[in-house]
Amino acid sequence: MKSIIAALLWVLALTIQSVPLVAAQSEQTATQDPVTGQVVYVCPMHSHIIKDHPGSCPICGMDLEPVTRSAAADGDNPVVSVSGEMQQAMSLVTESVSRDDLWKYIQTLGTATFDEADISHIHPRVSGWLESLTPHAVGEPVEKGELLFTLYSPELVVAQDDYLQVLNNGGGQSQQRMLQQGRLRLKLLGIDDEVIRQLEKTRQSLYTVPFYAQRSGVITELNVRHGMYVTPDMEMIAIADLTKLWVIADVFENQFDWLEEGRPASIHFSGIGIHDAEATIDYIYPQLDPVTRSLKVRLKLDNPLKRIKAGMTARVEIFGGPLRDVLVVSSSAVIRGADSDRVVVQTDDNEFVVRRVETGMQAQGKTEILHGLSEGEQVVTSGQFLLDSEASLAGGLGRIDADPHAGH
Repeated sequence: MKSIIAALLWVLALTIQSVPLVAAQSEQTATQDPVTGQVVYVCPMHSHIIKDHPGSCPICGMDLEPVTRSAAADGDNPVVSVSGEMQQAMSLVTESVSRDDLWKYIQTLGTATFDEADISHIHPRVSGWLESLTPHAVGEPVEKGELLFTLYSPELVVAQDDYLQVLNNGGGQSQQRMLQQGRLRLKLLGIDDEVIRQLEKTRQSLYTVPFYAQRSGVITELNVRHGMYVTPDMEMIAIADLTKLWVIADVFENQFDWLEEGRPASIHFSGIGIHDAEATIDYIYPQLDPVTRSLKVRLKLDNPLKRIKAGMTARVEIFGGPLRDVLVVSSSAVIRGADSDRVVVQTDDNEFVVRRVETGMQAQGKTEILHGLSEGEQVVTSGQFLLDSEASLAGGLGRIDADPHAGH
C-alpha cells in the first residue's frame, strides 16, 4: 500500500514540474507571426544585437525583446512590426502629414567686408622717388584732399617745363591748342588741378610734386615707405570707403533654390547694438564651396555712421514669398541619405514601413513633401532611425534563414 501511494506522489510531482515548462514554451511562441513565424529578439538599447532566441544583451545585460518581422510589404518596402511595449522602450513619437504655408526664409551668418568694387588703388604714373609719405599704417583714415605723398621724378619735371615753355610763348590759336595738350598731359600724369593752377601762377616747375587723396576712406594697403623708388606697376596705397560695405553670407545648397538678386534681407550686429539693418542681395556667386557645400551670397549694406567695421560677423536673415498649402512634415522625421530621403510611416498600431520621399523647401522646422506621402498619414519623428535599421534588416531575412548559425 505504501509503495502505491509513493508512486502516485511521484507522478503528481512530475506533472507539477512540467506545467511551467509548457507555459514558458507557450509564452515564447505567443509572439510569433502566425504566417511566417519569423521572430527575432533585439536589445532595446543596442538595436544591432539581434538573436533568433531569447536571452540577454552581451553589452548591457538587458533582456532581449521579441520583434516580429512580418512578410507583408508596402510595395517594395518591408514592414517592421513592433509591439506596444517595445515602442515605449524606443520612445517612438509620430505626427500626421498635413498641409501648411511655408515662408521662404533663411537665417545664416555673414562677414562684413569692404566693397571691392569701390576701392581706390593708387599707382604712380611715372617712376621716381618718394620724398615724403603721410600715412604710416594700414587702417588710418584719410580725408578727400589730404596730402598722401610727394614724388620726385625727372619725367614730371620735364612735363612741367614743356608746359611752361608753351605758356611763356606768345598768344595765338596754335598756342591755345598746345596749352590744352600740355595741361592734359600733366593731368594724365596724375598731377592735381590745384597744382597745375599753382604752376601757371608761379611759372616755376616743382621738383617734388604733391599728390592728394581723391576720396575719403581708410587705408587698406600701404606697400611703400619714405624714400623708396617707385614704378607704375607698383600699388602704393589702396583706400576703401567705410560708408558702403558688403556682407558675404553662406547659404547651404538645399536653401538657395528661390534666391535671386534684389531680395531683401535684415542684418544684425549684436555686438555693437545694430539690429534689423536693411540690405539687399547684390550678387549670388556661381560656385559652391566644395568643403562646406555652401553658396556665397553678397549683400550691399549702407554704413553712414561707420560703426560697422570690416571683418565683423553678422546674423543675416533673407526673406522671400510664401509657399501656400503645401504638404509638410517635421524636418526631424526625414532621414537624409546619400541618394535619397526616407521617412518611417506607421501603417497600423504595431506596423511601420520605411518609404522614400521627394523633398522640397525647408523652413520653420518643416520640410515640404513633393512625392511619397499623403495627407493624414502618420510619420515617426523620434526613434525612426532604429526602425529604419530594422527595415533594412527585414529586407534581408534570407540571411538568417540561409545561415543556420546566424544569431548564435
